[in-house]
Amino acid sequence: MPTSTAPPAGELKQITILFADVFGSTELIEALDPEEADRRLSPIIDAMKEAVHRFEGTVVKVQGDGIMALFGTPNPQEDHAVRACCAALAMQAALKALPPGTPSVRVGLHSGEVLARVVANDFANELDATGLAVHIANRLQNLAPPGSVALSASTLRGARQFVSVESLGTQQIRGLSAPTEIFLLTGLRRGPNSQRFSGEAGRSAFVGRDAELLLLERGLERASEGDGCAVGLVADAGIGKSRLCFEFAERCRSRGVRVLEGRALAHSRATPFEAVIDVVKAYFEITSDDTPERGRSKIDSVLKSIGADFGTDLALLFDFLGVGDPAVTVPRSDPAARRERLNGLFRRLVRTAGTRSPAVILVEDLHLLDSGSESLLEVLSDALPGTRILLVVNFRPGYAANWMHSDHYDQFSLAPLRRAAADSLAARLLGGDESTVPLLALIADRACGNPLFIEELVRKFEESGHLAGEQGAYRLLRPPDMRLVPDTVQAIIGARIDGRTEAEKSILQTAAVIGREFALPVLARLVGSLAAQLGNMMHRLAGAGLVYESGTAGSEGLFAFRHPMVQDVAYRSILSEKRRNLHAAVATELEKTLPDPNGAQASFLAYHWEEAGNPLQAASYSMKAGTWHGTRDPAQALQAWKHARRLLVGLSLQGPQRYPLLMASGQIVNLAWREGLTAADVEPYYAEALAIARELGDMRAVTLVTAAYGRALAASGSAEDYVTTVAGVLAMVDDSRPHASLKAVLTAILCHALRMAGDLPRALDANDRALMRVTDIDEIDEQTLGFSVAVWVRGMRAQILAMMGRFEEARPLVDALIAADEATVDVLHRLQAHAVQCDIAWATGDLECLRAHSDQALQLAERSGNPYLLVYGKGYAGLAQAMHGAHSDATTTLSEALAYARRRNAGLENEARLLADLAHVQLRAGLTDRARGTAEEAAAVARRRGAKVWLAYSEWLMGGPGSPSFNLLVESTGAELLRHLTHPGG
Repeated sequence: MPTSTAPPAGELKQITILFADVFGSTELIEALDPEEADRRLSPIIDAMKEAVHRFEGTVVKVQGDGIMALFGTPNPQEDHAVRACCAALAMQAALKALPPGTPSVRVGLHSGEVLARVVANDFANELDATGLAVHIANRLQNLAPPGSVALSASTLRGARQFVSVESLGTQQIRGLSAPTEIFLLTGLRRGPNSQRFSGEAGRSAFVGRDAELLLLERGLERASEGDGCAVGLVADAGIGKSRLCFEFAERCRSRGVRVLEGRALAHSRATPFEAVIDVVKAYFEITSDDTPERGRSKIDSVLKSIGADFGTDLALLFDFLGVGDPAVTVPRSDPAARRERLNGLFRRLVRTAGTRSPAVILVEDLHLLDSGSESLLEVLSDALPGTRILLVVNFRPGYAANWMHSDHYDQFSLAPLRRAAADSLAARLLGGDESTVPLLALIADRACGNPLFIEELVRKFEESGHLAGEQGAYRLLRPPDMRLVPDTVQAIIGARIDGRTEAEKSILQTAAVIGREFALPVLARLVGSLAAQLGNMMHRLAGAGLVYESGTAGSEGLFAFRHPMVQDVAYRSILSEKRRNLHAAVATELEKTLPDPNGAQASFLAYHWEEAGNPLQAASYSMKAGTWHGTRDPAQALQAWKHARRLLVGLSLQGPQRYPLLMASGQIVNLAWREGLTAADVEPYYAEALAIARELGDMRAVTLVTAAYGRALAASGSAEDYVTTVAGVLAMVDDSRPHASLKAVLTAILCHALRMAGDLPRALDANDRALMRVTDIDEIDEQTLGFSVAVWVRGMRAQILAMMGRFEEARPLVDALIAADEATVDVLHRLQAHAVQCDIAWATGDLECLRAHSDQALQLAERSGNPYLLVYGKGYAGLAQAMHGAHSDATTTLSEALAYARRRNAGLENEARLLADLAHVQLRAGLTDRARGTAEEAAAVARRRGAKVWLAYSEWLMGGPGSPSFNLLVESTGAELLRHLTHPGG
């Protein structure tokens, strides 16, 4: 009977709900008075309750002719779905033993999330569960045929290894919008794990366990030589104990070594000796289909073959295995005496049978073993020396037995899969479609090398509609929730958490709100009176494998959740109001204690304020995060500004209150070109920001957001449009002191636009003016752009001078940028400095210089992971390969860079250059016709984008250095660097 209680305030829990009622009860008692009706129904209700209690469920309601029961709360049970199925079948079996004419019972089972809490009525406090899952279970009961059990797909998922079902088809459940498939429970499936794995469709790959298999092989080698021994495998749930044992057993069978299996099950603890009985029956080859007579015959045959005579103990063996002869009465004896006889019988059987040929006895999940089986397992262990038997057992951490201290016992822990093996398993489950590649990192983070968790995550992605296809051939339809927890995994972790005291659970829940990692001093200030016990409780939680001390925060402890899904399960159990209050308390505390709440940790605070239900405060911190990331990580900055905008759009803001929304939308436009957003992508944000800026009469905002939009136009549209847009905005700004910073920034932007359009003399002139004004730039304007304008202007000057053929003036500028520390020159401008060196080396034929700087550019790009920089890094790597004569490698690299740029909409202002470089490689390789076609494509792209320098390069490829078109374009653009190139055609 259950003894634990649910917390009065309630928690959200994943459980299985059972409803059962007497079919036709109204007709049965219609003519009976209440007393007689109770006498008729009570035996049925009692049978229902007894079946529930037998499998440690909790009856929460008895309603006339039926009951409601819960599995998984208040008693923590990771196998709650299996227990509910066992109880339902036991209920039906018990009713068949009642007198003829007893009406049938219908049972409905459903697993899902409920609010479990203690409620007070007029007489007592009672455990109750509410939620959609309860409604579904009740409806399934009504849909079940008389005398049967109906269950949902979610219950089947949790019990699928242990039950047999038939589909009742898809049916409409009242209250649900979509029909759902219902199943008829037809029985339980018993048998060793080998049967489960052998019959499992689409069994996952077995990876990363070569060393552990070798340890088992050594144990078998030792036993085969007559030195019988035992090996124990210890690991947490899902790590792969059973799969490793299965693979080892299959290897043994393939070599003719006999394997006898038994398994302890939590829901069958009430049946003593079951795991050992399975092993002994396997030895005598007794199957579930054998009659008792057939079973006895098999035993006799085997015992004769090994020359064993059990005498009067044979009847005890028959009785122990459930195949006793009804004509022979086994004398009743004292339980202790019977146990001693059994021990002696088992010892003799092991010693007699174990000396003939090598054999493996496999007993799984010892942590669930009943006391009777534990006793016989100790007898087996003691009998091993001198036999040729290898005993293999597995269990979870925390289990121990006295016999494990013997000299013939070895034990090893099974660790989670290493990252490479875990990725290999996940990749084989997902398949080779490129769309699924991003899931590998997510799965690695969520599963932490646990094979079961990896399999269940992939299964959950498919069931929830994130994946389409089949195992090994999926494609990603939409990104999954980063905090998704499969039902099976939630059952395992939830049972572990629910097994802790209420105080420890409260500590875990509060820590889960703080984050995956949490400082003990912060936690102490949030848990009230529990703070005095916090040290001891953290020690116990660490011992239970739920958290660990990850380091030190100053002189005080820093802890983390052992597994990310432990945090998620603890977090999801908290009721929403309590969760919001905790987030607000955490945010308030972190504002006081974090070292940089307005910078590096701002996004963390934004998360907490959003979850606390304070979107304005959350938006404020998201904007701070965007500003902080702006000069460090454009991708993070863009996400922060998008997050801020999403929060702000949902608020009713008027007048100057809309400035934050203007800033958020404007920064999205400003960061677009670096993160692969096209002008079409950012046009809605530009329109929004522009409308607010005009409404508020803010000329600074109007000009800056328009200039940023022009940059997006250049990246995915026309450089000429970029020049026109920026020049138009610059004309609107006067030379007054209040506009000095704005004038300087816009002049720098105009320099960039002119350089991209290929008007190098005017670009250099604008650069001169920008350099003169760079000291006028306000910090706020520089933060808006997200980088140092002075560095940008010097970098552009080097690019312009190099392309104009003024190499000696360009080199000192880029040398200084490369030599500067990373705090002064960010990765974008450092890469561009290496790119200038590459262009100069390309023109002068300095191959070693070209190789060195292209390598540096590619390394910077790859380390940043920024799509824009990767386009340039790959492009210069291809150029270096081409100039070194590696034409095939260069073609591959440039083609990949081009495809990547187009796929990610990143660095497309360089598209014409990439095409022209590819044509150059083809021309050097002697592929004249192909080169001409590629050069023509490059010219077309350059014309469309208004990129006259790369149009000149394309004309040079097609017509050579004497081409009139080429020479006219060089004269108009000033791109004298192109005249230094050596044409492959001579």
